[in-house]
Amino acid sequence: MGDGGGLLNLFLDNFRKLFYPEEWIKLDLAVSKTELFVLLMLGREREIIMSQIADYINVPLSTATGIVDRLVNKGYLKRERSDSDRRIVVIRLTEKGRTLTDSVKESMTSYLGRIEEALTEEERELLYKLIFKVIDILNTENLTKTSDDGEAAAGTKKIKKITIE
Repeated sequence: MGDGGGLLNLFLDNFRKLFYPEEWIKLDLAVSKTELFVLLMLGREREIIMSQIADYINVPLSTATGIVDRLVNKGYLKRERSDSDRRIVVIRLTEKGRTLTDSVKESMTSYLGRIEEALTEEERELLYKLIFKVIDILNTENLTKTSDDGEAAAGTKKIKKITIE
């Protein structure tokens, strides 16, 4: 197995094109990467509670609270009482937050659509297979990391492997 230097150089040389295409830069996002993940999560859900946010972005509850506070202050999120249980505080997107997440999703869909259109069916299948393999490798590495006492690292979750043929 190589030292990864070639792959690293290829990645670094093309990082901007892969992760910051012109379309995304034009969105003029006023949020951090972590805040964007929270907004996109809420774009899929009607409402969520703080512990779900903390689990999703893999941070302590106190950190998730700080992130949500910033997004509330920026006008993207709001805290409200749950319709089903008034004792529970839920987090929801505001109209401003919904507009931003819709814009980001539209841009990402366009970007990924251009990539898919340029590939043959065989190339797409290979790309998906490789992406899942990379994700599996990264998840396996996270699961095998151990703490000083030899126990599995706290907060790791068992990932179900999916074979792609």
